[in-house]
Amino acid sequence: MYPVLIVHSGHTKEYAYKISKKYKCVEFLEVTHPPTIDILQKSTYADKIIGIGGGSVLDTAKILARNKRCIAMPTTASGAAVTPFATVWGKKKISIETQKPILAIDSNMPIELSYRVKRSTISDALSHTIESFWSANATVKSKKYSKKAFHLIDKYLKVADIRTLIEIGIYAGRAIAITKTNIVHAASYPISIEYNIDHGTACGMLLPYFVGYIDYKELPKMFNLKTNSEVANFLMSLFIFHKINNLDARLVAEKALEYPKIKDGPKSASKDNLIRILRNLKQ
Repeated sequence: MYPVLIVHSGHTKEYAYKISKKYKCVEFLEVTHPPTIDILQKSTYADKIIGIGGGSVLDTAKILARNKRCIAMPTTASGAAVTPFATVWGKKKISIETQKPILAIDSNMPIELSYRVKRSTISDALSHTIESFWSANATVKSKKYSKKAFHLIDKYLKVADIRTLIEIGIYAGRAIAITKTNIVHAASYPISIEYNIDHGTACGMLLPYFVGYIDYKELPKMFNLKTNSEVANFLMSLFIFHKINNLDARLVAEKALEYPKIKDGPKSASKDNLIRILRNLKQ
């Protein structure tokens, strides 16, 4: 009998062992960091793969599942539980096409997120929601998902319920699975790689400045605001992010322009434009 492989984080380890009692033959894999290029050389004989955790856990599970669909139980708003691709990190960010997971939600699963993880995953979900909304690849369906995520963001900011946060990630993930990411994510990747700043945090640092630069006319009403400057100020008020002492804005801009999807936003950005935006992150 082939085993069940449960991929989990340190925080979901106890729950992973709890649900393992349903199966006769179980293996466990604890994920401590985002997947790197060596994950592509690993394999498993498991007949069923279950991922329990945030984006790094679910991306690892999706990659190990190969041509099978894993079961994804999300604990953050990364959206990885509903997208058919995973991110591998190295000298460059690589997107790996995977099978779309089978989403599984257990309302009894205990979920506790630190302030740092909440800040990161909310920032990632906000970036997914906004980038999919203004994407050149947006469709009626993706817009519907984006608007649902916007509605839930307002609810979450009032009640701070983690289940609502996860739901935001699901809808934003469904939207971004259709449109793919664009300018904010493209600029975030080299920041994560060059300065060891986690992905969601990098997006959160950049998002207000790109909202101001893009000035997408339909965006303010999604936040019940009048201008994109107000949206940018609102996003800045959500969290305090540290500046980057040794930021090389020119290097980051050059590397951001290497990602083809940067062109899928509603407004193009030259290297000089990007440098000016990135300098806002420098201390």
